[in-house]
Amino acid sequence: MMNASKTEYRILVVEDNPGDFALVEDFIFEQIESPIIIQVKTFKEAEEILIKTGPVYTVVLLDLSLPDRAGEALIYEMVKLCRNIPVIVLTGYTDFAFGVKSLSLGASDYLLKEDLTSISLYKSIIYSSERKRIISALEESEKRVRSFANQLNNALEEERARISREIHDEFGQHLSGLKMSLSSLKKSNNGNHELETLISALVADVNISIESVRQIANELRPVLIDKLGLIAAIEWLVAEFEKKTGISSYLEADTDQLVMDEMPEINIFRICQEALTNITKHANATSVKIQIKNTDGQLFIKIIDNGSGIKSKTLHNPLSMGLLNMKERANLIDAKLNINSSSQNGTIIELILDTNGKKNINSRRSFRN
Repeated sequence: MMNASKTEYRILVVEDNPGDFALVEDFIFEQIESPIIIQVKTFKEAEEILIKTGPVYTVVLLDLSLPDRAGEALIYEMVKLCRNIPVIVLTGYTDFAFGVKSLSLGASDYLLKEDLTSISLYKSIIYSSERKRIISALEESEKRVRSFANQLNNALEEERARISREIHDEFGQHLSGLKMSLSSLKKSNNGNHELETLISALVADVNISIESVRQIANELRPVLIDKLGLIAAIEWLVAEFEKKTGISSYLEADTDQLVMDEMPEINIFRICQEALTNITKHANATSVKIQIKNTDGQLFIKIIDNGSGIKSKTLHNPLSMGLLNMKERANLIDAKLNINSSSQNGTIIELILDTNGKKNINSRRSFRN
């Protein structure tokens, strides 16, 4: 017997052939000290015991031909049932393609019974259980990172909203007061033409400053999102984009009401904002279209341009900040982000979000093309 780890090994063997089970059992005892081995002969029995006991098993050894289930369907159902328990497939079939297929379905390993030895089985059990442990640890670590990123993103948006309010309310009010004072001074002017001209110029400068303050406040946190909802905010974004860049831009929306939480609204808006910023910097586009469809509990948003496309090295560069920002924001709201780009057809960025079960915060504005 090899000097196996003192970790307790609980092994569920799903095998209906007595001879094959006896061989597997002998191999396990040959390499592992005092393992706990449980045998079941059908998928139904395996299902019942796994539901009853939970994830207490180190591995599941699965024969591919059971009385009540076999083949791909058996692997799929067993992997789904086992969740974090590695599933090692044991089979008499020598089909290499099927072995690869079983791994793609989630099996940890694929062993041929005719080539099975105590060493190969032991290695598979050890490697599979350790790999699953590492993957589970990585997944848990990723969850913590995602949670932190979400909290950081929320804090950032709250800070942006606070700064936006202060800029709009405080600085904007001061400028409005200055404008009123200048207007009052102009009215009390005793016919001094030069002074009147100077005051008019100052009022014009103040008007420009007031508009700049509103613009900065809106870019930090568009007030339209809070007052009128996502559709209105994206409509404003598209209009401002066209005004600034001269690129022909328009919005197509087949919905006049969206039902979702506040954070998805903000992140969707930021993704659209980032996409339009990237188009301005890199695409050399002459037209941009944003399509919004709300169908069967899913929200589809496409941002389409006719530009020069995104270079392959940029598209696949994990450190490309604009694309990374969009992908991370999509992850934060459990959305899918697909990017298709070519030098001939431009770029299509598609965001897909499941809106079922979201909090009922409507877009609060009726919008139609």
